[in-house]
Parts: sequence; structure tokens; C-alpha cells
Amino acid sequence: MKSFLQFLQRAAKYFRGTKRVWRKPPQTKLLIIDQGTASPLDEMFAEHNPHVMAIRGESINMLALLRALPKIHLGALAYVEAYIDFVKPKLILSRTDNNPTMWQLKRRPNATYQVALVQNGWRLDPGFEIPQLLNETGPFGAWEIDQLFAFGPAWISQIPNYAKFNGVSSGSIKANQFAYQRIRVRGIVGFVSSFRTTPNKSQNYHGVYEQYQWLDKKIFERNKNLLIVGNTKEDKNCWAELEYYSQPFSLSSWSLESREELLSSYEKLKGVECVVVESSSLGYECLGNGMRVGFIAFRPQHRQDRRFGKPLEFGEKGPFWTNDPSEEEIGRILDYLLTVSDEQWERDSGWIRDQLMAYDFGNTKIRAYVERVLADSLKGN
Repeated sequence: MKSFLQFLQRAAKYFRGTKRVWRKPPQTKLLIIDQGTASPLDEMFAEHNPHVMAIRGESINMLALLRALPKIHLGALAYVEAYIDFVKPKLILSRTDNNPTMWQLKRRPNATYQVALVQNGWRLDPGFEIPQLLNETGPFGAWEIDQLFAFGPAWISQIPNYAKFNGVSSGSIKANQFAYQRIRVRGIVGFVSSFRTTPNKSQNYHGVYEQYQWLDKKIFERNKNLLIVGNTKEDKNCWAELEYYSQPFSLSSWSLESREELLSSYEKLKGVECVVVESSSLGYECLGNGMRVGFIAFRPQHRQDRRFGKPLEFGEKGPFWTNDPSEEEIGRILDYLLTVSDEQWERDSGWIRDQLMAYDFGNTKIRAYVERVLADSLKGN
């Protein structure tokens, strides 16, 4: 009762600016849950006419809400299940893999659909990402889905044994759309921005300003250009991000490329000589694609909670990572990335990469799964 009332309270906050839908959701074989993370799944499987369910207040289906009222003890899960019952899907896909509600969509014994979750973003450990899964069961039964498409074995191994699922190492569905090119543009170092929009700009500099100056100096000394892949979109605060980097980066020749659309960051980085990151899913995606990537924990807090390779442990320093962002260490990482042979890079990084991030060009694994499930559903009809 309490959880459902809390859900209604959250829903009520959205009502003033939220579209209220008074028609049944359409019936379709493929339901994608969460409008906010539906792309690129909706484009990948457009031929199956998927229906996308909004769960972040973009819209509220009033018929599903009314149907959920008799099951108020289930909380928000009651609304999701009522919506599913209208759609009658054979397969539910969602990239909102860290939402515990998605892990209980198979709780009903009469469920005729399959549920597949797709990892969306780097995951540190269950205690941080999905603490609910540390309990043997959820509030309404066991944790169970059919398939988890994960970046790599590292995250699959972290999910507690009592969560029932089949784990598949399939990499990032966004990065898998790009073919890695071994021909690199000499003289250009890529840098993945960690800038965040905040009312207090000084928070972005906390414990990192001097380290950025060292990176700028080392790139200048090696006569390289710097390409900063921005974290803000071109039409949203890109000038604030540009101003932010203009202060510590004063020696090297650099440019800031803001994000124009979902996949633009991948396009900008795929041809650079090497990439430097702090803590970024994009950095691991580049590593999975075979690119030369250096991980430097510039910020003090990241040397603990976002260490390289977490949730696994690879130590304080390695050939291409360090938790000691000193001027010497920054220079060491940069020199390694710029001079290491392709053969040595594979020896140094391949065994680590294979634990963290798979690469499946064209997303063949998830495509095959979706086609098989939907084909089986047609046979069943």
C-alpha cells in the first residue's frame, strides 16, 4: 500500500506537464520499456513495430493506472504489469538494467513473455548500482529475467547467484555499431570530458585542476593536438564546458567537440592516435573496440569508487592505467600509448579487455536472440 501511494505521489507531480493517455496501448510482440533509454533498440528492431513504454513521467496511461489499483500492494510494479497485459508482448527489452522493477517482471507464474535487459552504462558493483539485488528475493518474489546482455563477464559475475538469468557478454550496443580502424590519425590525442553542468563551476575543478595542467603540458611537449570530446550537447551549455577547459589547457593546441547526437562521440574518437579518460563508459567502449586507451584517475574520489576496471581489481598502476595522477605518471601513460606496438598493446590489454568489454560488431548476439524469440512466438500462434 505504502509503495503504491508513493508511486501515485510521484505520478501526480508529473500530471501538470505530463500527457495523460486514455486509450489502450497497442498490442505488439515487442515491448521496449523506458522511453528515455529506448534508442537504439527501437531503431534496431523497427521492422517488428515495437511499442515503447514511458516510465519517467513523459506520459501516463490512465487505463493501465486504473487497472493497477486493485494491486496497490505491488507499488509501481502493478502499473507496469497492467501496461504489459494490455500490450501482450512476446518479448520485453529494456536498457534500464539497473531498475530493480525490471528484474521482477517474471514473477507471475503465468507470464508468457520473455524479459531481456541490456547493460546501459558502466556498472561498479551491485551494492552501488542495484543494492536491492543483494537481498535473496525482491519484495514480490525472486529476482528473475531471461537474458542479460552485458558489456562483459565482469558485470555478469557480480550479480548475486540467487538472481536467475542467462548472462551474455555482448559489449555495448552503441559501440558495436562502429568498425574499429587500425589506421589512426597521427598527432591527435582524444580526451573524454568529465565535465558536468553544476551551479558551482568550482566543483568541476575539485582536486583536478593541476592534473589537467600536467596533461596539457605533456601533450604540448610531445607536439600533439588534443581533441576533447565534450560531455554536453552542442545546444546545451557547450560554452560553459569550453570555458572550463580554457583555463587549465593553455599550452597545447586543442579543440572541443560537443555531442551533436547519440553516436557522435564514437565517430569523433574512432580515428585518433590514442584516448585518455578518467572514468567513462565511453573509455571502456573504446577499449573493447581495440583502441589504445589510457585510464587516469584525475579526481581524488575516483581513486576509490571508480578505479580502473572496477568492479574487478587490477591494482594501482599498470601499463595503461594509474591511480596516481602525478605529472610523471601522466607522462608515462601518454608515452606508452603513443609508442607501444600493436602486438604489445594486445598482450598488455587483451586479457583485461576481454573481462571488461566484449565487442560484437553489428550486435549479432542480441539481434539473433530477438529474432529467435519472436520467430518462436509466431510458431506458437
